[in-house]
Order: sequence, then C-alpha cells, then structure tokens
Amino acid sequence: MERRLDFIVFRSHFASSIWMARQMVVHGKVKVNGKKLPFPSHTVKDGDVIAVDPDAVVTLKKPANGSKELDFVPQPYQQPWMFLPDYLEVNYNTCSTVFLREPETRPNATDIPSPYPPEFHALAFEFYLRRGRTRK
Repeated sequence: MERRLDFIVFRSHFASSIWMARQMVVHGKVKVNGKKLPFPSHTVKDGDVIAVDPDAVVTLKKPANGSKELDFVPQPYQQPWMFLPDYLEVNYNTCSTVFLREPETRPNATDIPSPYPPEFHALAFEFYLRRGRTRK
C-alpha cells in the first residue's frame, strides 16, 4: 500500500485526504519521473520522483510578502497523520517527493503510521509483505 502513487501523495501532505490524493492523480496533477500517470494504484520504485502541480496542493499557500517560496499550512483535520515517514524525501518548494526505499519494521518501531502499537502493526506488515512476495 505504501508504494501506491496516491498513498505517497497523501503521506507527503500534498493532499488532505487519501481520496483527494486519488483525485489529483486521476486528474493528471501528479507526475512520476516527469510523466503523467492517471493510475492511483501505480506502484512506484525506489528512487522515483513524484511531482505535484503546486496549484492543486491545498496545504501550500503563497506568502503575503510576495516571496516565491510556498508556505506549508496544514488543515485542522490532518493532525493525526501529520508526520513524514523516513522512506520519503519531500521538498515543498518544488512540490516533489522522492521515494527512497520500502518501509521498514523494527522492534518497537515502524515507518508506517497506525493507531495501534508498533508490535501489532509490524505483524500485519510482515504478513502482507510475505504474502505478496510468495505470489510473484
């Protein structure tokens, strides 16, 4: 799930919800390595660059002083998911994200946000990770 294009747009805080991220992808506001991909379920690879049209990003506002740099202004209902995972490198000035690597699970920690303790989330992540690898 964390490699899906719409999830990456959402986790990068370019969209205020996963549904908004999906709509941005479908409407052609998102590019992967310079190409428009209208498929929210597109699986990105390590090192892929995801760029978003700055006019479509609701969390970026132009400053009042006329500067070219955009200000990040989170939506009030975004707070529970407001953190950047270690596997993403986000630049808000260029509205782009680099997918660095697959999310990892470590003892008592995980890269993926969850309301559950890291141990439970890590078990589910490992289950689906193995399940997906055996089907190839």
